[in-house]
Amino acid sequence: MASQTGSSQLPSSSFHRLPTISASQALKQSNDAGTRAISTGLPQLDTILLGPQERSRSSQRAGGLARGQVTEMYGPPGVGKTAFGIQAAASAIHAGHKVVWLDAATPLAFPRLEAVIAAAGDGTRSPKELMSMVHHFAVPTLAHLLALVLHPVPSFPPPGTGLIVVDAVSLLFENAYENDRPKGTKNDAKWLSGRRYAILGELMSNLVRMATRGNLAVLLTSQTSTRVRTGLGALLMPSISEREWEAGVSTQLVLFRDRPPRGTEDGPDAEKWRGLRYVGVMKVKGVSMAVDGRFETVVPFTILKTGLHELQAPESIKVPIISSPTRPPKRPYDEVPDSDPDAHPDELLSDDDWIWDDAEVVPEKLADAGADAGTDGGAGITTDASPSAPDTSPRNENAPP
Repeated sequence: MASQTGSSQLPSSSFHRLPTISASQALKQSNDAGTRAISTGLPQLDTILLGPQERSRSSQRAGGLARGQVTEMYGPPGVGKTAFGIQAAASAIHAGHKVVWLDAATPLAFPRLEAVIAAAGDGTRSPKELMSMVHHFAVPTLAHLLALVLHPVPSFPPPGTGLIVVDAVSLLFENAYENDRPKGTKNDAKWLSGRRYAILGELMSNLVRMATRGNLAVLLTSQTSTRVRTGLGALLMPSISEREWEAGVSTQLVLFRDRPPRGTEDGPDAEKWRGLRYVGVMKVKGVSMAVDGRFETVVPFTILKTGLHELQAPESIKVPIISSPTRPPKRPYDEVPDSDPDAHPDELLSDDDWIWDDAEVVPEKLADAGADAGTDGGAGITTDASPSAPDTSPRNENAPP
């Protein structure tokens, strides 16, 4: 009797079980319109960001910045990273999503954002209504960003958010660590490096979790740094290139500038080609598109007052591939003078072959050459074919020595 009463008071398993869905339902949800990507404003780039499998599976699905994933975009200063983020924000707003903009460097230019949003719309909604969908936060230090992402308030991100932009995230780490390098022992430097690595991993894991739970796209912009790699020379790399950070980035883009290709100087779009930029695709949905630091998947575009504008290159124009300049190889050992140990002593170069004068005569001639250069107002460079050529310039005998 007691056992029956006790068993009847136990809670049902339906109250504490986690909600589950079947694999078919999960696949259906992933193909719904709610999971569509955020357009970048460049149709060709949107198609590339679909990935090879999605492009072959469905040609009607729109591409862009994938929701539920983290996209990183890096490039030198002034190349258009903030303009790229503004264009993505305008696309998200017109798709009905809210945008969260986190400023880590230069404050967001709201008049510029409003102009791009107005140009991308159809005029059915007022600019004030559209701008109300942008939530701006200033994060001047790394501590502000960590507090906002690692310990978010219940209202962050706001419901209905489809895109989070963190502009110039690399500057926060540079200001927090590069200027505070320890002056003590190597152990202090190792501790600081390990601490930076741990914070990078924690921040990235929380950004990935936030993107996955909220089904939103996260766009990070960062600066570049030069790294020297064996066999490749100097490469332009993102400022944050730790493995823990790169593992969380699903799609990686690079922005750079180059000279307009031949055949575009006199065309109808000559003015647009003068502001040419390229966006290169390094990684798409975890699949690397680069080989040995080089890539061929690039899209030319320019920046106008109304936003990004894709440029169509003629078929005869080849889009350049970023590569690092390599140093010329050194001469082989047998081509270096006096490098053959088996050569006859008479065959080796002597002092006469180098046109060297006696040690006592050379300083006097150098002094004469310097005096002549000083009177002529020259830079001290002689043009004689031989250093022992006589001085035939006229001199005043009455002048003091």
